[in-house]
Amino acid sequence: MIKYQKEGEMMEKPIHLPRWEELPVIDLYIDQVVTLLEEWLDFIPHSDEKLITKSMINNYVKHGIVEAPKKRRYTTTHLAYLIVVCIFKQVYSMNEITQMIRLQVHAYPIEQAYNYYIEDLEACILSIYSGEAVTHQKVDTNDPLTKILHSVNESLVNKFNVQRLIKEVKEKNVE
Repeated sequence: MIKYQKEGEMMEKPIHLPRWEELPVIDLYIDQVVTLLEEWLDFIPHSDEKLITKSMINNYVKHGIVEAPKKRRYTTTHLAYLIVVCIFKQVYSMNEITQMIRLQVHAYPIEQAYNYYIEDLEACILSIYSGEAVTHQKVDTNDPLTKILHSVNESLVNKFNVQRLIKEVKEKNVE
């Protein structure tokens, strides 16, 4: 369970991001994609700025980070890419994000790369938010791609945790 703030209200819930098999299998319009991403990623601390908008998605397509939709509809692959981009962009540049995604999908089938990333991120989040040492999925720690992924997740979750702690301190000082 983690605590996070949503629309001014403290929330507590287990973090569960959809696995590949849980992503919609029907193609979606951009408004539906934005709604799902906002729901799934509501644990990410962010200021008044939106986490994802239609314009952002269009820019990711324009810059080749995400493939263009077919007939204005987004597939399971689009959703997986957009989830990862939304999370990564909290710390990394678009060039870095593109490089990291390409490395992973070049080495593994997209379903496997995506599921592994999500599982590792969740494990990392639970570790940090519960005050324990960071744990990761058990895989070959000598693999450079695994090291990159673990480092990415640690940096993301540490940023989320710092933002959460700052908010808590500010709220205590206001009372």
